[in-house]
Amino acid sequence: MLKKIILKNFKCFKEETEFPLGQLTLLTGINGRGKSTMLQSLLLMRQSIEHNDNAAQLVLNGSCVHLGSFHEIRNSNISREESIIFRYLYEDNIEVSNSNNFKIVGSAQYHFTENYEDDMVAQIIKIEFDNEVIGFDGNKHNSMPYKHNSVYQKNNEFNQDVHQNRFDFISGTQEEKRNSSCSLFKLLPVSGMISFENARGENIKIDSKLYKSLYFDRIHYISADRVGPQEFYFKSTLTKFPNVGSKGEFTANLLQKNKDYLVDDELCLGEDAKTLATQTEEWLNNIFDGAKVEIKSSESNILELLMNSSPSKDRFRPANIGFGYHCVLPIIVSALIAQQGEILIVENPEAHLHPKAQSRLAKFLAKVSSCGVQVFVESHSDHILNALRIAVLDKILNHEDLKILYFQQKTELPVVEIPVQPDGGIEEWPESFFDQMDKDFERLFGI
Repeated sequence: MLKKIILKNFKCFKEETEFPLGQLTLLTGINGRGKSTMLQSLLLMRQSIEHNDNAAQLVLNGSCVHLGSFHEIRNSNISREESIIFRYLYEDNIEVSNSNNFKIVGSAQYHFTENYEDDMVAQIIKIEFDNEVIGFDGNKHNSMPYKHNSVYQKNNEFNQDVHQNRFDFISGTQEEKRNSSCSLFKLLPVSGMISFENARGENIKIDSKLYKSLYFDRIHYISADRVGPQEFYFKSTLTKFPNVGSKGEFTANLLQKNKDYLVDDELCLGEDAKTLATQTEEWLNNIFDGAKVEIKSSESNILELLMNSSPSKDRFRPANIGFGYHCVLPIIVSALIAQQGEILIVENPEAHLHPKAQSRLAKFLAKVSSCGVQVFVESHSDHILNALRIAVLDKILNHEDLKILYFQQKTELPVVEIPVQPDGGIEEWPESFFDQMDKDFERLFGI
């Protein structure tokens, strides 16, 4: 799981800025203070892999975000020679065999610079890894930490071709040094196994599982700009990583083709089938107190999405159903198909929703995070915030697994973590952190 993201020289974050992360992280605060920027440090990695999983570049305009040219993402107060830095800190448990389990605690730091031949990409020039591999039995460590640190530098001989991605070893294990250079695959070095002895003197080898938190191609993303009701959807082939699309545009296709996919037992409602189709309808019904979903497929290349806001047998065209149903549908489908260890990013889940529906949707996302999916929610809704606090109170989510990041208008401290107590309480309320209702009541009633 990702434990922290650190950004430097990226858009509004000139100085090194840290973002602590939990199993569920809520990003909230003042508009234009970097919430989307933090999420873009993940989305850029995903869309770059989708564009070319063998390249060593950051694609700035792709399936998730369109950020323009390199000078638009580089902080305006730095020189052209300075690098943009993304650093990801992670912690994972890895099972090599029944008797050999390991905890990985480490970080990966990416350095990006301008590509003078293509200003629509950022070139990776260096990657630094700093890892500790700790063996354990249950909760007890059974070996001294094995440190695995390595640095990969872009091979300048290939700089004239943006698609070449040979990297030289600056430091690393003896095996890596013997290989002298490597390439990248999905933005990770293709190198050999690392080996070390455990407490019993056994030789253990670990491969790329070391970096499983950095599988950036496994990110589900639903943007704030979601598609509304459509008369029909064109049938399309699902991508290698099935997802609903950043605007939810592939939701009908995914739901129709994967309707029999079995959902995690912990997320299943009711006594009916545990399939994606059934559970999607169950959760819609739970959030809205009534919902039916049906997808009709013709012999042509058209899919029709029919819905109802009540349990009756009637089905209606999307335009005749509340807009909120269409905004929530891609979130539910994404959450139900997300696997343990994957990431789910949802922007403005509260869009077009009644407060009760917002609260129930937030509770659903908390349950999803408790099943091992790392969830990021960007929201301005106090109903979303309070529902997550109640999820802590109800033991759906451990208070240590919920991180609330408040983005404020202070250059010296742009991001503040708001601690949540085991009972869901919040003791520290910064200025402008969900206090507008109190200010309005004071103005109206003098209280």
